[in-house]
Amino acid sequence: MARVPYVEREQLDAEGQEIYDRIRRDRNADKVGLQFRAMLHNPKAASYLTSMGAELRFRSAMPENLKEFAICVLAREWNSAIEWTAHAALAAKAGVGAASLEAIRTGKPLSGLTGDEQLIARFVQQLLRDKVVPDDTFEAAHKLLGLRGVVDLTLTCSYYSAINIAQIVFKPEMEPGRASTL
Repeated sequence: MARVPYVEREQLDAEGQEIYDRIRRDRNADKVGLQFRAMLHNPKAASYLTSMGAELRFRSAMPENLKEFAICVLAREWNSAIEWTAHAALAAKAGVGAASLEAIRTGKPLSGLTGDEQLIARFVQQLLRDKVVPDDTFEAAHKLLGLRGVVDLTLTCSYYSAINIAQIVFKPEMEPGRASTL
């Protein structure tokens, strides 16, 4: 059970309702998801965070398969069933192989991944586990993704870390009808 109540649109003032509607539109959804509704107790902060997420998800300079793969690595590192369940399906749709996703999900060695996937996983894991991205990893990511792409990868790590920290604290439930695949 969630630690904070989910905010309904009708509970918000006019500015909050505008923010709610934008979050919904950004995600092309009928209703704002539970994890975001938990954050809407501070609509402006939720707005800034979700705008960053929408920019990174829908207008990233990263190739779709690598962006979704990076999100899956982040979800695994943070043990987020919500993010893993949503983004593993999107990663598969974007062309990430089932064996690559399973290797990340189960913590198997990175050697079974494609070279690009190994690099993305190493970047994310070094950042989250070691709190450093060595020069060689950064340079390889820069070479693979370009300047805007490596910035988007870094900001994707930042955004999903913030989302996962909020999930740890607020404990939002999975959306109705979804079951964890993590």
